[in-house]
Amino acid sequence: MNIFRYDSPLMQFLSRAADLIWVNLLVLICSLPVFTIGASLSAMENIIYKILHNEDVSVTKEFFQAFGKNFKQATVIWLIILAVEGVLGYDFYYSRQIGTNVSEVMLTVAVILFVLVYAMMLYIFPLQSHYYNKTKDLFKNAAILVIVHPVRTIIMLAIQAIFMGIGFLIVLDYRFIPVLVCFCISLPWYFCACVHMPVFDKLDGVDKFGNKIGPETFKKESDSTEETEEPDPETSDEDESEEPDGEEEDKSES
Repeated sequence: MNIFRYDSPLMQFLSRAADLIWVNLLVLICSLPVFTIGASLSAMENIIYKILHNEDVSVTKEFFQAFGKNFKQATVIWLIILAVEGVLGYDFYYSRQIGTNVSEVMLTVAVILFVLVYAMMLYIFPLQSHYYNKTKDLFKNAAILVIVHPVRTIIMLAIQAIFMGIGFLIVLDYRFIPVLVCFCISLPWYFCACVHMPVFDKLDGVDKFGNKIGPETFKKESDSTEETEEPDPETSDEDESEEPDGEEEDKSES
């Protein structure tokens, strides 16, 4: 077997690594204004989803398409998370300065809430990039996933913590800074996607390769401006067979 064939495991690994490096650089560049971090993460999740399902992906083109499409909602989500985490971070700092029994309780609560909000963030941007939904429903669904899948949530938090620790060690030795620049965001989020993607695949009714294996659990939520029409009795059975079950629709085709 020729290891340099385009479909060989080695070449597929190198292609995936190159995609992760490039999307990481795009995220870093597009996150410079800070308030655009949410849109960057959402666009990255769109690319990672396709990489995990072995889809052909034009990283630059599809990244900016997803970035523009999800910009408004992803930015609102990010600013909300940033504000909440900022308040919790201040509570942590203030509690440490007081040094009383009450402050110890406040510090513990602040740390727990900070971790929970961060865990929600690990779900909410994949949800936002993958499904159509209102912002409040995205937060609700992310919170539900944190609670319903505690093992997956803990694993993803551990992945993030490990990579943060590695990043801190790399910063101490400037020789490895290029490695940090290439993989600091895309790689930990890629491994997190490996953890939560089976949940999404089950909801979508697809296998790990993206092939349909069952009905979709979610569908796109209809616009509030659309009028509700009574179904025609003669065609209702046919219409029901064509519509997927659920509440949301996969965004990845767009």
